[in-house]
Amino acid sequence: MKISTAFCVLLSLLILACDNPFGEDEIKGENRVISGAVSLTGVKSAKGVYVWLDVIHVGTFTDESGAFNLTLPPKSALNASGTVTGDLDLYFYTINHLLVKKKVIMRDGSVVYGSGDVDRHGVIKSIYLPKSFAVETRAVYPLPNETGYQSGLSMTAHFTSTFEGTKITIPNGSMILLGGCFVINVGTNEVYSYQLPGTGAPFIASLGWREQQWSFYPNSGDEILYRTPYKVIPFIFPYYPELPQELLQSIGVSETTINEKYLEILFSGEFGQFERPEER
Repeated sequence: MKISTAFCVLLSLLILACDNPFGEDEIKGENRVISGAVSLTGVKSAKGVYVWLDVIHVGTFTDESGAFNLTLPPKSALNASGTVTGDLDLYFYTINHLLVKKKVIMRDGSVVYGSGDVDRHGVIKSIYLPKSFAVETRAVYPLPNETGYQSGLSMTAHFTSTFEGTKITIPNGSMILLGGCFVINVGTNEVYSYQLPGTGAPFIASLGWREQQWSFYPNSGDEILYRTPYKVIPFIFPYYPELPQELLQSIGVSETTINEKYLEILFSGEFGQFERPEER
């Protein structure tokens, strides 16, 4: 008995509809992916821009080329406690590039392609993040001498604003002192973090066109090896009073307490190196 081609096609569709390996959401063709590519000034790598969608609180990081794909939970999960519908903000966050927001339109837990800043293919275009301030660090580890000068690591961080009104948050800092820094073994990428004791209350600093300097003297010890190159990165944040705290929480960082998750966020600069000399 011959079976027509049309019947075979119909039978295949019925089987897929009854036993879809991708789940119900895939059958409905929900728009749950937002993609794009970020462009920045003054960087060798665009890796580490944090892309975060408010209300839903999901995020991802860009890769070396600045590309990202943000996948939202299924509609059934999003609407479990109420329908997700409205205009949402998609944030693009770094340490020293301007904060940028794009508009994402949601309807009943699904992204509306072709609306807001999302085109009909689910892509956000023209995402440009200019640098808000430049940073350079310098560090030395001198030996004690006959004048009684004590050895130990000392570093300075030098900032220059690109835009008027740029401010930074310095946890446990002051007008002259940083509150913390990271020291990274260049060869092994092992990280040591140092922070001044205190309440974590930040110092808000306004940056200008002229270079401004802050110092820090980590309480380092034998963890810093002799004749080994290290680089230093200051522990600071851009000052955005309107930034949702859920954004930083989703990364796992805090504006009060230092931890290594901070280093996943793009922070472009000239981070100086030092070596601890052997004592004679």
